[in-house]
Amino acid sequence: MSDRVRGKVVNILGGDTFEMQITDVGQFNENDYRNSERIRIAGINDPDLYPGNMDQRAIEKLKDKEVRCFVMARDEKGMVVAVVQCIN
Repeated sequence: MSDRVRGKVVNILGGDTFEMQITDVGQFNENDYRNSERIRIAGINDPDLYPGNMDQRAIEKLKDKEVRCFVMARDEKGMVVAVVQCIN
C-alpha cells in the first residue's frame, strides 16, 4: 500500500494506536477510508504488552494534532497501520 491520509487525532486508544478524523485523502490512493479511522503506528510495540518500548506521553502529545499517515497495511483487526508524521 502506498496510500496517504491526513486529519486530526481525536482520541488516543493505547500506546501505539489513535483515532483520527480524516479530512484529506491522497489523490492516487488505491483504497477507501472512512471519515474516522483507527491508526496503529508502524514499528512500535504496544507498551501495554512490552513496557518500556515507548513513552506513553509521546503518543498522548498527538491528541488534537494534525497528522499525515503513510499507510502500510491494514492489520487483522482492520486498523490502518501507518508511518505517522505530525504536521502541527
